[in-house]
Amino acid sequence: MRQLKLFVLLTFIGLAALVKMALLAQPVAAKPAFMDRYDHDPLAKANLRGHCTVCHIGRGGGERNDFGEAFEDAGYRITPKLRAKFPELFEQKATTSAQGG
Repeated sequence: MRQLKLFVLLTFIGLAALVKMALLAQPVAAKPAFMDRYDHDPLAKANLRGHCTVCHIGRGGGERNDFGEAFEDAGYRITPKLRAKFPELFEQKATTSAQGG
């Protein structure tokens, strides 16, 4: 009986430790859903679509560049303000008033 209690206790402690490690683990890869937000933006530059380096310093995720930090600060949304701050990443649409119409 005593051995059974010890076995149950050790099993519980081991499982609790595994669950804790799983919950504390931080993902280190880029989020494809965030890349999709850029890729589906109507003003995203076609030659940059699908490139991790839009938001990250290196390929495959990791440390973010200035745009990646600003994108996070904007709630992971591409806004007109974000487009204006990073014109090298977005096409600049012509307004009808600027065309005289």
